[in-house]
Amino acid sequence: MDSSTLLIEIGMEELPPKTLKPLSQAFQQNLIKVLKEKQFDHGQSALFATPRRLAVLIDNCNHQQPDQTLERKGPSVKAAYEDDGTPSKALMGFMKSCGITDATQLVQVETPKGAWLAYREEKPGGSLGDEIQAILQETITALPIAKRMRWQNRREEFVRPVRWLAVMVDDQILPCELFGEQSGHHTFGHRHMTDGKAIPLTSARDYESTLNSAYVIANFDTRKTLIAQQLQTAASDLSGSLTQDEALLDEVTALCEWPEVLSGQFDPKFLDVPEEALISAMREHQRYFHLRDQQGRLQANFLTVANLISRDPQIVIAGNERVIRPRLTDAQFFYQKDLQRPPLEAQAQLGAVVFQQALGSYADKSNRTIKLAAFIAENLGTNIATAKRAAELAKTDLVSFMVGEFPELQGIMGRYYALAQGESAEVAEAIRDHYLPRFSGDTLPTSATSQVVALADRLDTLVGLFSIGQPPTGSKDPFALRRQALAIVRICLETKLSLSLDALINEAAEPFSDFDKREVKEYILDRFENFMTDQGAQWDSVRAVRARAFGIDDLYHAASDIKTLDQFRLTPASGVVIATQKRVQNIIAKSDNVTRRSVQPEQFAEPAESALWEWICTLDGAQDSSLTTRLARINEGAAMLARYFEDVMVNVDTIELKENRLNTLRHLNQSLTNIAAFNLLQGAET
Repeated sequence: MDSSTLLIEIGMEELPPKTLKPLSQAFQQNLIKVLKEKQFDHGQSALFATPRRLAVLIDNCNHQQPDQTLERKGPSVKAAYEDDGTPSKALMGFMKSCGITDATQLVQVETPKGAWLAYREEKPGGSLGDEIQAILQETITALPIAKRMRWQNRREEFVRPVRWLAVMVDDQILPCELFGEQSGHHTFGHRHMTDGKAIPLTSARDYESTLNSAYVIANFDTRKTLIAQQLQTAASDLSGSLTQDEALLDEVTALCEWPEVLSGQFDPKFLDVPEEALISAMREHQRYFHLRDQQGRLQANFLTVANLISRDPQIVIAGNERVIRPRLTDAQFFYQKDLQRPPLEAQAQLGAVVFQQALGSYADKSNRTIKLAAFIAENLGTNIATAKRAAELAKTDLVSFMVGEFPELQGIMGRYYALAQGESAEVAEAIRDHYLPRFSGDTLPTSATSQVVALADRLDTLVGLFSIGQPPTGSKDPFALRRQALAIVRICLETKLSLSLDALINEAAEPFSDFDKREVKEYILDRFENFMTDQGAQWDSVRAVRARAFGIDDLYHAASDIKTLDQFRLTPASGVVIATQKRVQNIIAKSDNVTRRSVQPEQFAEPAESALWEWICTLDGAQDSSLTTRLARINEGAAMLARYFEDVMVNVDTIELKENRLNTLRHLNQSLTNIAAFNLLQGAET
C-alpha cells in the first residue's frame, strides 16, 4: 500500500506559553489516535510547537484504509422462517434494511446461543484525502483547552485565532478547512526577522529545514536544549551558577522561535531585600533567570531570553534592566514598610480579611488554629507555648505589602518579619514551613512546631468546610481540600506522628455547629488509601486494615500495620486464614435465625472445637499486642484452622450443638476482624 509523509500545521496568534507544551503533546497524541482508529497505518511521528504553530509530521502514512468486511446480525434461523418455510416478517424487515431481496445473499452464523442469519458486505477503504477533514476535526475537538475564544464573526471557538493551515502529503495539498482557513502548502517564518510573507513548502519532508531558514526552530525540545546551553554559557561568563528551573525553561521556550540569551544586572543595594522577593520579581514578572555566586549567594545579575538576534543587544539589555528596576524598588519599599509594623498589629488586621464567608475572617481562623495547635502539641509532647505563638503569627504576612504584591511569598516573608521582630527561629520557621507541602511531592515541614501548625491549619480548613456542607465535589475544590487532606496524611506518615484522627477531628470541630464528623474522617482515609497504594501497598491490604473492627484511628500505626499485613500475606498461613474467614462468613450469613449466645465450652463434642476455642482466646488475649504478635498467633494456629472443618460438622441435627458451633464461628469471625478483615484479601477461595 502506498505511503507518504503527512504534514499538518495549524498557524495561530501567539499561544499561551504555559499551555504550549501540554497542548502540543495532546495534538500529537490525538492525531495518532485518530489515524489508528481510522486504520491509516504509519511510521514515526515528529512534533513541532512554537508560539505561533502546532504541527505534526507523520512518516510512511498510508494513503488508503484497508477494505472492510461489515457484518450485520439479523434474526435467528428459527425466527427467520414460518412453519411453511416462507420468510418471516422479521427476516423480510432485516433484508429490506440491508437493501437486498434475496435471502441467499445472507450467511448463517453459529454462536453459543444458536444459529443466526447475517448480512456481509465489502466496504472499500477510504482515502486519506477523503478522511482528512474528519481526522483534523476529531483531533482538535479533543484538545485540552481551558479557555477558548472566538474571533471575527465566527461561532466556533479555539485556543487562539487560526491564521493559516498547511496539510500536505509529500508535495501535494490535502484539501480541507479549519476555522475558515483552507489548507495550503505554505507556512510563515519569524514574525520580526522575516518580511512576514508566506513561505512555500515544496515538500512535507522539508518542513523543519524550511522554517529553520526562516529563523524558526520548530522543534520544542531542540529549542529548549539550545536555550539551556546558552544559559549555562552566559552564567559561566559571569562566574555564576544557575538554579535548575524546568518550568521557567519550558515557559521561555514557549515564548520564542529563535532564542538568544542576554545578561543584565541590577543595583547591588537591592540584595538587602530577602532574595525570595527579588527572585519572584525577576521570575514571575519578567521571566528572568537569577544567578548565584560560588558561595551560593544571589548575584546582582540576571539572564533573559530574547526572541530574536538584535543588531544592538545592549539596547535590549538596557531595556530589560530599566524594566526590572521599578519591580525591585517596589520590593525594597514593601519590605522596609512591613518591617515597621509589629506582628500583633498585623495579626489584628487579619479580622478584615475574609477566609470564608460562613467561617469568618483569618483572625477567626487564627484563633481556632491556636487552640488546635496547642491540643496537637500536647498530644505529641512538644512545646505548647511555641506552637501557640507560631499559630498566632502564621498568617500575619497575608496583610503585608510584600505578600499583597507577591502572593507566592506568603509564609516566606512571615519568617523574615518574625526574625526581624525578635521571634525564635523555631517560631519563624514554623510560619514559613506550615504551608508545606504546597504541592504533590513537595518537601514536608521538618521541625516539630512546623508540623503541629501545618496539621492544625489544614484540619481547621477541612473540618470547617465540611461543617458548613461544602466538601469538595468532582468539579469544584476551591480550597484544595484534596491536597490538604493528603498533606495531613503525608505529615503523619512521613514524619512518624502518632495521633488519634478521631480526637483531632473532634477537637477541630468544637467551634462549629454539630455535623456528621465521620464524613471528614472517611475523606481523609480515602486519601490515605490512595497514598498507601501509590507507595506500593496492596490495595486489598489497605481495605482489610481499614475495615477491621475498630477501623483506622492512628494513620502512622495503620500504615505500619498495612506493611506488616503485606508481609504476612507471603506466608502459607495467610491463605488458610483468608479462606477460613470467607467460609465462616458464608456459614453464619445463612444462619441468622440461630440464637446468638455466648460460647459454651462444656458443650464441645470434638477435640478440634476445644483447640479452636483455646486458640480464639489466645487471639483475644493479645488484643493490646502489636499486629506482628497477633499475626504470629494466626500463623501458629493455621494448621489447626485447616483441620477444624475436616473434623467438625457445623450444621448437625442437634440444635444445642449446632447453635454452639455457629456461635463459636461468630466469635472466631469477630476475633479475626479485630485484627484485619481477612475476607477482603485476594487469596484462597472457599
